[in-house]
Amino acid sequence: MFAIGICEDVKSAFGNDVPDLSAYYALTEKCRRIYAGEPDWRSVKKGGLYHAGSRTIAMLNTAKVLCDRFAVLLFSEEPEIIFSNEECGSFVRSVIEKSNLFGRMGELLSCAYAMGGAVFRPYINNGEISIDCVYGDGFIPLGWTHSQISSGCFRSVIFKDGCYYTLFELHSVEDGVSTVEYRLFKSRTSSSAGTECPLSEVYPMLNEKVEFYGAGQNTLFSCFKPSGSNNVYPDVPMGISVFANAADTLKALDVAFDSFTREFVLGRKRIIVPSSCVQTVVDIATGEQRQYFDADDEAYVALKCDEEQDLKITDNTVELRVEEHITAINALLDILCFQTGLSAGTFSFNSAEGVKTATEIISRDSRTAALIRADQNNLSRALVSLFKAVISLGVYTGKLSEEALDCDVTVSWHDGIITDENTALDNCIKLVNSGLKSKVTAIMELRKCSYEAAMEEYERILKEEKS
Repeated sequence: MFAIGICEDVKSAFGNDVPDLSAYYALTEKCRRIYAGEPDWRSVKKGGLYHAGSRTIAMLNTAKVLCDRFAVLLFSEEPEIIFSNEECGSFVRSVIEKSNLFGRMGELLSCAYAMGGAVFRPYINNGEISIDCVYGDGFIPLGWTHSQISSGCFRSVIFKDGCYYTLFELHSVEDGVSTVEYRLFKSRTSSSAGTECPLSEVYPMLNEKVEFYGAGQNTLFSCFKPSGSNNVYPDVPMGISVFANAADTLKALDVAFDSFTREFVLGRKRIIVPSSCVQTVVDIATGEQRQYFDADDEAYVALKCDEEQDLKITDNTVELRVEEHITAINALLDILCFQTGLSAGTFSFNSAEGVKTATEIISRDSRTAALIRADQNNLSRALVSLFKAVISLGVYTGKLSEEALDCDVTVSWHDGIITDENTALDNCIKLVNSGLKSKVTAIMELRKCSYEAAMEEYERILKEEKS
């Protein structure tokens, strides 16, 4: 990918003044490589007289585990989307379903946490509205005020007929009208955008400039970034990876895990035998003499020695340092939690404390719960902006009336307490025993059935208890 030169490519494509964000995108690319399991420390030098060179270390790939956990905690349950106009609600929900937005939200958010955020963009394809999501160097902010991005450029790459085609889309608002400009570039390699070519080579139905009259004055994209400040590049309106300030800890985790796995290689059984027990044989291929110890030789062999100690075979196997490695890795995981805003103990390399349920993690008063609530607020604002953009395109395509532009959108999250079946059962038992919930209501909640079905089940239980 050509992340570092992307700003120059956008400038050459549209001729506009483009902020120099090359250093920011270099950091984003570095975090992307860590997330993909390709960090700078993946290969290390190895010693040895005849085997010098490099080797690939064993890795925990904690960055992906971290981002996946963030995504699960943030979007474990779909939020409720409330529209003041039911016609708009039905239309937007159909777009969400066709785009499978919520179905792939976990994957999208995991990548967003790794690369500092994501940009949601609705678009029109064959008259139908769909939703796309990009992250990293797929979006370049061009204008912003107080971190509110007013214009930006999307970049997408496809491979066709032996060439890489890069499409740049400049989104802005001109005289109160949402406008998108398109430029297409062609290259033989993936390392550069190449030279400009006609849009008709790949997109014959696409015009160089499209003005969305009637779609309102909102930008046709929305940005989500993780909570927390961009302390590396505070002037950039985009976020940074959740582990951007914890790269050293991620490296230490991989080093510790590599040492843990090599412990079993270097700690293999070693047996010291007397030199008189070693036999010599001639290698037919090279003519060289090779020494070996035949562990399967059970015959009596007459050996000449002066001391009985010289015939003793000694087991020199070293003890594996398993507990030391586990303790070190768990200490590093707690440091990682501290650096990323999670509660200590969120990650564990062993099961000594048992498996924590999601309820135990998120429902308690913890740093994790506060962090997820902040991220939910950020995602709510991004989704509201996205759905308003979808409504704007619905008005532009004639699928919605102009009154739809005044529709209010609200994103409502649940209380953040995620329960599994065992937790729900324990809660029902406690409430029933304390007289705060009826048995029929408990059956309805656990079985997810109607009142009539719960009554029938309750009557069967009473009959079994009397018999």
